[in-house]
Amino acid sequence: MKKIKLVLTATILCAIASNAQITTGNWMVGGSGSFTNYKNTYQDNTTETTYTSSYLDLSPNVGYFVVDNFSIGSVVGFSFGNPSGPDNNSLGFGLAPFVRYYFRKSDKIINPFLQASYGFYSGKRQSGGYNKSSEYKLKGGTAFFLNSSVAVEFTIEYNSSIKIFNNNQYDNFTTGIGLQIHLEKE
Repeated sequence: MKKIKLVLTATILCAIASNAQITTGNWMVGGSGSFTNYKNTYQDNTTETTYTSSYLDLSPNVGYFVVDNFSIGSVVGFSFGNPSGPDNNSLGFGLAPFVRYYFRKSDKIINPFLQASYGFYSGKRQSGGYNKSSEYKLKGGTAFFLNSSVAVEFTIEYNSSIKIFNNNQYDNFTTGIGLQIHLEKE
C-alpha cells in the first residue's frame, strides 16, 4: 500500500511540474485504439436486413506542431471486422491526414483537444472481394499529461464513411483511449 501511495504521489508531483510539448516545431507520435459494436438495419428493394458487427481499430499517428497548440499529421489505420454471417471477417488499412488543436496553453496538465481527419480505407473480406471507403472523422477528447512528454487521451469520435462498392453510408460514434509522446525540438 505504501508503494502505491509513493508512486501516486510521485506521478502527481511530476505532473504538476510538467510542461507539455505542444509548441511550434515539436513532434507528436502515438496512437489510439477503439472497439465498436453495433447493429445496422437497411432496406434493399422490399427486403429489410439487420446485421450486427464488431470492429477493432488501431490507429498509430504522427503529427507536427506548425504553431503552438496546432498540429498536422497523418493516421495509419488498421482494422479488423467481424460482421454477422459466415466468412465475413475483414482486415483493412487506411491513411487519413488530420489537423488537431489543443485548447489550453502548454503548461496545463489537462488539455482538451479537437481533431478532424479525412481518409481513404481499403480492406479484404474473408469471403472474397474488397471493401473501399472514404470517411471523415471528428474526434474530441482530453489529454492528461503525465509529464512533459507523455499524454494519455480519452476520446469520443464521430465517423461517417461511404462504402464505394455499394454507396452505403455508415455513421457511428465510438469511444477510445490513446497515448501520445510529444518530442521536444532541440
